[in-house]
Amino acid sequence: ELREAVEEVLPDLERDGVRVFYLSSASPTPGVEALLPTIEAAPDEPLPARHRASVTANSKAMYIYTSGTTGLPKAAVITELKMMMVASLGWMCGLRPDDVVYTTLPLYHSAGLLVGVGGCLEVGTYPSPHTDRAQARAGRDGWGGMEGWMDGWKDSWVEGQLWPLSCVTPQRADDREHGVRMALGNGMRAEVWKEFLRRFGPVAVWEFYGATEGNAGFINYTG
Repeated sequence: ELREAVEEVLPDLERDGVRVFYLSSASPTPGVEALLPTIEAAPDEPLPARHRASVTANSKAMYIYTSGTTGLPKAAVITELKMMMVASLGWMCGLRPDDVVYTTLPLYHSAGLLVGVGGCLEVGTYPSPHTDRAQARAGRDGWGGMEGWMDGWKDSWVEGQLWPLSCVTPQRADDREHGVRMALGNGMRAEVWKEFLRRFGPVAVWEFYGATEGNAGFINYTG
């Protein structure tokens, strides 16, 4: 989906010595590498300590592009410390190693990557096999909908903003026949929260707020 945008700026990136990858098994663009073959060929052993010898809590872990509050999208610096702090949100909200996490958010989104995937790494659980379809739909259709909730029926922990969309879809006789025990996202209006619980059953709802470029966050821990 971003191929044209990448190819437009690729000469500048190459001039600056930046390596560019597609998360795919093959690359249609000369100068851009395919990452999946390298991932699949990587050994299971931990990386040698020398690769992280100079890494500290304040080292840059990644950049996440955010619209922020004004102007054009800009790169927000995510340090190793911030990444670990945000990844611990799932554990704080009760995420367990035997859970399966389904996130409808794209992985260029802080909540999708840091909370969703990061939360899995933090507690030793794993993302749902449905998550890849959710990512495809997020890029194609926006932020998912009832189809995402139906995918997540077999999962136990759902992350993302599909609750308001789920509540406006036609009711079904099997609305409560699912394995979801917990939901996490950026808050719900009271009327949506009540309707969601009435329709889909006693799912524990955790809501939080934070900004990618911010330095603080909030959790509704009382429910």
